[in-house]
Amino acid sequence: MRLVSTLAFTVLVVGCVDKGDEGFFILNNTAAPAGTVCTFTGDAAQPFIAAGSIAYSAPEGYVFTPLLESRITAVMGQEATRTIHLEGANVTLQVANGGMKQSFTALFSGSLAPNGGTTNVSFEVLPKTSITALGNATQNTEIVATVTPYGTLGGGRIEGEPFQYPITIVANGNGVINMLGSCASMPPISASHTGNACNPYQDGQVDCCSCTNPMSMQTTTVCPATPDFTNCM
Repeated sequence: MRLVSTLAFTVLVVGCVDKGDEGFFILNNTAAPAGTVCTFTGDAAQPFIAAGSIAYSAPEGYVFTPLLESRITAVMGQEATRTIHLEGANVTLQVANGGMKQSFTALFSGSLAPNGGTTNVSFEVLPKTSITALGNATQNTEIVATVTPYGTLGGGRIEGEPFQYPITIVANGNGVINMLGSCASMPPISASHTGNACNPYQDGQVDCCSCTNPMSMQTTTVCPATPDFTNCM
């Protein structure tokens, strides 16, 4: 099992699967492992996140790392011809209160073996442009993403079941970004909260500090916080 690299890019509901007869489906959004490496095993026993969150000020979009499982069966010796070749997913983003809606296609590649095979993929399910368009800098916004993965099987197109996943766009980063002050005046210690390994601005808390470039006088935010003045240069 392995992570498939991307080629592209409060409503208290949880990520769920609509019941149907499609040949494969999304089990859940797998939680990023502890540390700084965004890798996954494709194992169904991995912990998962039922609902996501991301700071409105995040420089990148929400990274979705779903675990897919195949319903396709194959007799011994025919596994290769019954393997689904993943190509991407159609995504619809809807403001939870019935407001604005956006749709787009996210591209990725990988393979999903038959007989209950599982694998993780990774792509931006809520791009930065969508955070800006659908979110609000002063008030939290609840988004529901409907994700329908697709691929090919035996030369023909195959679609997975639609999967709904809620994401909160957090205004001002409250509860996500913890500002510690100036990076230049920080003690020589590491940040206590380093954030999500796939995107530090989502699904948790990250300690950050501010740096002002002495030449341009532009101030930037460093996450996770690093007590090193060179980050400001």
